[in-house]
Amino acid sequence: MKAFLLMITILFSSITVLAQEVEQFAGIPFGASRDQVIEEIMLLGYDPYDQVGSASRRVIIPVYMLAELPVQVDFLFNQNEKFYAFEIRTGRVEYSRLNKVFEAAAYMSNHFTLKYGKASKNPSLTETAIKPNLHNIYQEWFGIKTLDIYTAIIQKDGRFYTIGSVTQRNLAKESSKKNLRSEAKVPVSPAF
Repeated sequence: MKAFLLMITILFSSITVLAQEVEQFAGIPFGASRDQVIEEIMLLGYDPYDQVGSASRRVIIPVYMLAELPVQVDFLFNQNEKFYAFEIRTGRVEYSRLNKVFEAAAYMSNHFTLKYGKASKNPSLTETAIKPNLHNIYQEWFGIKTLDIYTAIIQKDGRFYTIGSVTQRNLAKESSKKNLRSEAKVPVSPAF
């Protein structure tokens, strides 16, 4: 009986540790405040820049090494200033180097597979199927119910790049209590 309880405890601990590892970026957990994220990035040895007051609510690492691939990492924040998603982006290239974008998508997808498990299906995106100004999905991961995970190729202004995105669903939907209170005080009649 003690051995059974010990096995259950170890299994539960392993599941908890796995959940904690996937709901973070480089040790920075989802739900952390903007200040905490900036501090953790600096502890990792990077110099982030903060887009304070921007509509996108981002903190950015301009050059981060994803193993051998140099990328930009954007940390996104919800209305409550909690870290809810990150995006990993490659540099933009011309059409003549589109094969490098597909190589980067495969490389990034391999790293996502190591962290999040097997993708839902093999990539089927081709050069001719890329639509401008859209996230053309390369691969998706559905194995973790609390996260939206995908890699994609984007064509914007005649140039191409790869993006990997991980979003914590509950934090993405979280609304600001401050905004709810201010909306309640909006007068019914026009202010002019």
